[in-house]
Amino acid sequence: MADFNFKKLSLIVAGGSIVIAGGIIGSSAMLSRSSVSLKTKTVSTMATEKTITVKGVAEKQIVSDLGAMEVEIFCNAKEIPAGYAQINEQNKLFLKKLTAIGIDESKVEDVQITYFPVYKNIEETKEKKTVTRQEFQHYRFRRGCRIVTSDVKALAKASVELYDLIAAGVEISISKPQYFISDPEQYKMQLIDSATASAYQRANTLAVKSGAELGPLLVARQGVIQITRTASNDTSDYGMYDTSSINKVMRLVVTLEYSLKR
Repeated sequence: MADFNFKKLSLIVAGGSIVIAGGIIGSSAMLSRSSVSLKTKTVSTMATEKTITVKGVAEKQIVSDLGAMEVEIFCNAKEIPAGYAQINEQNKLFLKKLTAIGIDESKVEDVQITYFPVYKNIEETKEKKTVTRQEFQHYRFRRGCRIVTSDVKALAKASVELYDLIAAGVEISISKPQYFISDPEQYKMQLIDSATASAYQRANTLAVKSGAELGPLLVARQGVIQITRTASNDTSDYGMYDTSSINKVMRLVVTLEYSLKR
């Protein structure tokens, strides 16, 4: 079979999904379906070339092996030193809970503490005029961090159980976990091989059953990769990369065009 090249993988973040533009990722794939079409191509004013075009589809079940989640802790304090002391004490409770869930504190990244003053508008009437002034209330402290771990099950558990800290007086906010495939390239050639082989088999079968012989490969086109949740029909013209689920399906479509010999 003739050799052909494919473009490299590139990712674009769009909402909760990562879009893959002009890329390929692979898998050892199981084939789902294909479609076939016959057409006649004009070669010159004296002859025509008959061709066959086949689409091959390959899919593979994949389990995410990397997860990330953002966590924020808040507190209020009248004085800045007191605010730092309070939020650090709450952070100790957070790390203790995280360790109990099964995630080491070394998996906590991008730690940042910020604060800002909070004022309350006070309206007063002076000489029949309403005057608004600001009265200092407290400092608002925020400690943000990101958890990155290969233990995706523990991360899913943490996204629920960290809210138990509220009972201990910790004001906490947790983002929805995102789940990734750390090395999608490892599946690329397997997925292409499976989809291409299946498309070729169907083209060859159709040619033989039609009393013809499959000729050289004329065109090979690889579609965008779709990485979706299981039991999902989500697709995009630019490719999908679902990050909301641990279990995913990788799907690839290839289109092959062959000439036909009589």
